Amino acid sequence: MPRSKLFTTLFVALLGGAALWYMWILTSAKLEWGGASPDQQQLGTVQDTRMRAMTQYCTGVVATGQGTWLVGRLNGDASQLKPAAEVVNLDTVVYGKPKAPQSSGIYSHLFVPEEEETSFISRLDAQGQFQLVAHVSGAACLVASPDGASLFLLTGLDRPETASADGINQTVVLRSDDQGKHWTWLTKGWFAEADYVAWSLKPYFHNADEVWAWGRPDVAQDDSGEATPGAVSTGVFYSADRGMNSTAIMASESLLVPAASVHEKHPDITQWHTDRGEHGEVQTNVLQLDARQAFIWVSQRFWASNPDGVGNHLAFNLTTRARLQREEGPWRVVEIQRDDNLYVSRLIQNDAGKVIGLIDQGNQGRDVVAELDTTALAWRTLGDLPSVFSPLPSASQVRGTNFWVGQNSLLVNTTSAHQPPRWLYWWADVNISADGVFYSRDWGQSWTRLDIDGYLGIIGFQPDQDRVFWGNGNWYDNNDGGLYSYGLR
Repeated sequence: MPRSKLFTTLFVALLGGAALWYMWILTSAKLEWGGASPDQQQLGTVQDTRMRAMTQYCTGVVATGQGTWLVGRLNGDASQLKPAAEVVNLDTVVYGKPKAPQSSGIYSHLFVPEEEETSFISRLDAQGQFQLVAHVSGAACLVASPDGASLFLLTGLDRPETASADGINQTVVLRSDDQGKHWTWLTKGWFAEADYVAWSLKPYFHNADEVWAWGRPDVAQDDSGEATPGAVSTGVFYSADRGMNSTAIMASESLLVPAASVHEKHPDITQWHTDRGEHGEVQTNVLQLDARQAFIWVSQRFWASNPDGVGNHLAFNLTTRARLQREEGPWRVVEIQRDDNLYVSRLIQNDAGKVIGLIDQGNQGRDVVAELDTTALAWRTLGDLPSVFSPLPSASQVRGTNFWVGQNSLLVNTTSAHQPPRWLYWWADVNISADGVFYSRDWGQSWTRLDIDGYLGIIGFQPDQDRVFWGNGNWYDNNDGGLYSYGLR
């Protein structure tokens, strides 16, 4: 064979191989092929796959030292699972009778009725089967104290009309202290001032009894500019008794910075995006270090169009950090500092005291994994978020709040986007997106993909055991009644 023809053949073969490799990366990412299965075990089974019906919030497995729980949610009422007589109807606990169906009054035909939902709460028994113990109308998030002794069901149920005059507007929260046998409606609410929709709360337990919850920080009403001690709520609330009683953390100034003050620092920006409101995207995180010291991070992100008119949108970050102290009395804000180039999306401390966060210190709105030095209060970047398109160039972000920190591992569910070369799609800009589940044993410096569906595949995580719980697809597209786990140590 002539040398020129040999070179041509090799070139064509290499080009074809590269094209096949490229298509394999895209196809395997979109179809979620592959992934590791470390220490796979069966967690338990359900009698009816509908018991494990997952949604984007408030469903999944909660594992404690005293029990393992499963929350599923379905369209329709409870009768579709034919609950036994001993299964608690939590609507009855609140209203004294089953919740009435939605109104079909004279004007109901003018509106599209909201589809009824039911949440089902099950507990794993000694034989490895989840048994239905309770159900409630609508969405409901199950939260457990770290010792597993107290369970809180944060629902979307409206308060009974008989309680409408007590000044509390929060939807219903139920508590059980006997592992789901009996439930009590907390008539005073549970951190009622933090959020009136109970299932929206994301409580943070420092230990079995101390717990924090938060909503949006208040804005100072006094325009004089004079600091008034304890005048403005930080939006953060603290309880020393598992939320039975809580107090607001107050500051002398708002932890929110108005958009105008950020705009003034960037006179070259001519177009700011205002769809997020006066204070941009707002995210609060709380960390209690010990009995006397805690911190609040309130991060804001403001988006703008790139002045060059061609590049991506720009993100301008700002984080306000409030240091809290106490001796024997309540928590007090003793110092407020601001960082003009930081956004803290998540902040999690494991039982060993290691604090890992998702932070952004750039201008593209992309998080990286970082560790917080709790003495110096300095961040050390550990690594980027993983991508199913690796090693191709792509951008990744966390799906919702799906980021967990274990004793020796990290777990994340990402959505990644890859932009093919323009010569492949010369007529338009194209992005290909795909989901993936990854874990890391070196705190985000390297990642391994897990054989778990990237959408609703993770159904729970047990940090102290470094175990992730998962199921084979949702109930309607897979009749596997098993729930499984991987060990990430």
